[in-house]
Amino acid sequence: MNATPPRPTRRTLLAASAAGAVAALAWTGATAAAGDAPRPRARRAYIGGFTLGEYGLPGLPGIGIARVTAAGRLELTGWQRDIVNPSYLTLSPDRRHLYAVSQRPEGATGSLHAYRVDGDQLRPLGRPRSSHGAAPVHLAVHPAGRFLLTVNYDSGHLAVLPVRPDGSLGEAVQVLRHHGHGPHPQEQRAPHPHMIAFDPEGRRVLVPDKGNDHIYVYDFAAGTGHLRLATRTHVGQGIGPRHLVFHPGGKLAYVTNELGHSVTVHAYDAATARLTPVSHASVAPPGIDPRNAPSAVHLTHDGDMLVTADRGLDTVESFRVENAGRTLTLLASQPVTAKAPGTRWPRDVALDASDRFVYTANQAGQSVSAFRLDPGTGRLAPAAPPLQVASPSCVLLA
Repeated sequence: MNATPPRPTRRTLLAASAAGAVAALAWTGATAAAGDAPRPRARRAYIGGFTLGEYGLPGLPGIGIARVTAAGRLELTGWQRDIVNPSYLTLSPDRRHLYAVSQRPEGATGSLHAYRVDGDQLRPLGRPRSSHGAAPVHLAVHPAGRFLLTVNYDSGHLAVLPVRPDGSLGEAVQVLRHHGHGPHPQEQRAPHPHMIAFDPEGRRVLVPDKGNDHIYVYDFAAGTGHLRLATRTHVGQGIGPRHLVFHPGGKLAYVTNELGHSVTVHAYDAATARLTPVSHASVAPPGIDPRNAPSAVHLTHDGDMLVTADRGLDTVESFRVENAGRTLTLLASQPVTAKAPGTRWPRDVALDASDRFVYTANQAGQSVSAFRLDPGTGRLAPAAPPLQVASPSCVLLA
């Protein structure tokens, strides 16, 4: 999660120089063809990140609120300034409420904030609630909207909080903690749950744990919000599962491995809650092997294309989903900005509902980049100049 961006090597610098030239050419072409480009469906974007900064960089003022133009450009319209380190954001299923983690300085218990979406403003709802652990890094709201779940990276805790009728949060109804560690001497000294996600039916919760190399599957009681462990799958030594997304059919899940530099396709058995690895795909093009760390992952609505980003290479990738969803083929690897690798650190990726625009939050690069995604070729071309913003770690489209 908070690993220091590596210093680029001569090899990666040379690769970035060539890639930067390609990026510049892609931007020139994108500008010329902008009139023919599709419009994004999102009209607004929320930008989360670190108000206290990380890696010695300046911090952002709070939660950024931006307008999404017809060409896909982000234009800041304001800030919600009442929160510390809103590093991850999510919306309620009806999109009327926004929830944010407050990832306090290392070792401190985090908190969760609720807001009502009021046009271009956010209105606080109730008081912040404890995340019941250190460094909350992800949130998920049950499809029925009655419960919000979070994971705490540093302490290994999961918490379930009720959502009140007005969208505010109540006190936690359950707190659990993962245990164990992995072989990596710095990144896996303890459990580090990094994401919490519902399966397509909303009956189970999946939690990739980067720290102990497991994916946990919990049964979820929709009436009470309680979790009960169903299965725990060890996915390999030292690969650090981070984020996942389900195929539209619900029988496959795609998992980014932060320490394994790859995406794994898992078969998911809804009857038994079991995950079985099917195939793996590297996020790095052949012949390139820097210290890289994949971040978020998304699928297009038809399940034909997958996008992720890589910290270290500082690129955004597209993959073709093939063989009935069971294999991935790398199509494009586009630099998030024309800068040296290891200096941009795209910590989050957002895919617009049109499936034609992709955004990356470049935490160390102090920017948010916008790209067009070609549905036929997977080519990623810059849609606009990067938006300059301090220490972003999350982009949420609405």
